Amino acid sequence: MRGAGFCTRPVYGVVLGLLLVAPSLPQSSIATGPAFEVASVRPAAGSEAGGEGGSRAQIESAADGLTMRNIDLSEMIQWAYGLEHHQLAGPSMLEGRRYDIRARTASPADAASLRLALQDLLTTRFRVQLHREKKRVSVYELVVAKEGPRLPKDKTNTLETGYPKETFPRVTNGDFVFANVSMADFALQLTELRGIDLPVLDRTGIPGVYDITLKSAARAMLEPDGPSLLTLIHEQLGLKLVSAKDLIDVMVVDHAEPPTAN
Repeated sequence: MRGAGFCTRPVYGVVLGLLLVAPSLPQSSIATGPAFEVASVRPAAGSEAGGEGGSRAQIESAADGLTMRNIDLSEMIQWAYGLEHHQLAGPSMLEGRRYDIRARTASPADAASLRLALQDLLTTRFRVQLHREKKRVSVYELVVAKEGPRLPKDKTNTLETGYPKETFPRVTNGDFVFANVSMADFALQLTELRGIDLPVLDRTGIPGVYDITLKSAARAMLEPDGPSLLTLIHEQLGLKLVSAKDLIDVMVVDHAEPPTAN
């Protein structure tokens, strides 16, 4: 996950929010719902070596199931419950363990049903238990600068249902490349970067999906006098990161185990 000059924070390293309920907690147990007909959970075949995003996960949903590659437990929980990075807290359970998951449903399922089925898989195969809290934390709010946004063309109408999404930006020729990101996705991936020391919340109100390139941003992080990411975001995209305090719901992971056998 970490390169020689720039690194990402562990997914459990930041306080995050929207919670869940441990099935063993009688006052707030997780509701039962759809389950996968069959699911294979195996150690990841291997992660991409070197550079920012070297432990990048990929998630693909389809009408007949879900494929997750090189994914860790925290990323599974985030997708299952529709959480952002800052919406999850707790010890880094199963740290360093990544999985390839291929799960299939008995009949066609929409995204909401797939999320519920993954919740069931987390409970039954990983013994995940969670609870909810509220916390007021320091954050960055991603907002539009006064001169207006400068974003590439919206890709929404050209993407297929269940298009692949990644958890970290790619590094290309010293640039950070954020592929297929909404503004919420962009904010989430910014949170992962060294130099962004707080959770980032999208407050732009901008819809759509974009391929965003922050030119020379990865290279600048290696230069003692290089421009900050905050400066590059403002200058290149017409967006700003503004310090704020937010009261957020937080999902805390209390317990998890290695997955049971297939």
